[in-house]
Amino acid sequence: MTLRAIPIDQTKLELFLCASAPAVRADPTTGEIRTDRISGEPIFLVGILVKVVGDRRAYVLDVQVPGEPAGLHEGAPVVMTDLEAAPWERDGRSGVTYRAKSITPGSVPAASPPVAATAAEASATGRAPGRSGGGS
Repeated sequence: MTLRAIPIDQTKLELFLCASAPAVRADPTTGEIRTDRISGEPIFLVGILVKVVGDRRAYVLDVQVPGEPAGLHEGAPVVMTDLEAAPWERDGRSGVTYRAKSITPGSVPAASPPVAATAAEASATGRAPGRSGGGS
């Protein structure tokens, strides 16, 4: 038995943002809209920006999802359910297809203060970053 789809551990990834709005997936030569084999719904492609935890680089994955995801817009955070990767090879070409059961709007994670702002604040107050204004 061959493993057709490999589940992706999303805890190893961070910063899920919509990089490109959902677009229906169609055959490039015939224009026929591709559909999900199980549900029969049209398949949509969504560009998702992700980062590997601890790595400074970001990657954009074209993720397939059955049915049109609602409420997504470029630059907004998203949540993906059951993300998986499926390697493929055809006519001397190969690659990886990414697929999720659903992609929905997410919430903005709490941001930590930039290091430069913290250093500038320390310089202005004469205190080291993270120290309270207690007496000496």
